[in-house]
Amino acid sequence: MRNYTKHDVIIDGVRVEVLEAGRGSGSPIVYLHGAAASPGFEELLPLAEGRRLIVPVHPGFGASDDDARIDSILDYVVHYSALFNQLGLAEPVDLVGHSLGGWISGLFTVLKGHRVRRLALACPAGLHVPGHPTTDLFTIPPENLLRYLVASPVILQSMTSAAVTNEMRVARYREMTSLARIMWERDYEPKFDQWLPGVSVPALVLWGEEDRITPVQQAKHWADKLGCAETATFAGAGHLLFTESPDAVGRVAAFFARPT
Repeated sequence: MRNYTKHDVIIDGVRVEVLEAGRGSGSPIVYLHGAAASPGFEELLPLAEGRRLIVPVHPGFGASDDDARIDSILDYVVHYSALFNQLGLAEPVDLVGHSLGGWISGLFTVLKGHRVRRLALACPAGLHVPGHPTTDLFTIPPENLLRYLVASPVILQSMTSAAVTNEMRVARYREMTSLARIMWERDYEPKFDQWLPGVSVPALVLWGEEDRITPVQQAKHWADKLGCAETATFAGAGHLLFTESPDAVGRVAAFFARPT
């Protein structure tokens, strides 16, 4: 299995880490991660078969530096537009976003649709769905968080059996602080349902059927707002969809392999 190479990019004076794998021809694949970067992204490496996979780490997460000026999803959209320029991504990319990264990816495509060839959203945050609200992460006791994120008993056991170091606690506190800057007041964009119909690229919505953070019932609402979006749900998977379901990674790869 191939591995990532890492390099730093300076965007508006802030150092951010970018992971890359693969080469190949065709549009690069860019993955925007959720509200944690510490565990890594090895489960996505199959996307790098024959393609260039780019995984930038949000400012305030993982090995990227903090940027207290970022206090909205729009700030992240502006950041990623600049990052695309810095990386020389002149042609449209295949964009996939998970959770928080799905929110960013959706708004990025609304505002910067000319830079996106296809869009895949996995358990995205950001849409207000009455009756099926997103769980407020800040109300979940830290010791219970993993049970909200994963559904597989095997994966849950492997995660809970790992020793938690002080360094890991500090990293998680830092990431939650970055998340609070943009989601403390509310975990959705009130006008998102008005903006999403403006997305004109082919879209795929993926969801874990056991998701306890963004309920799977939200999938239909995303698909409806995106018009012709395809949907795919995965039994036995929770919010960390790609960690729990290799089939979901394969579904994204197949979707991106289609010609436009």
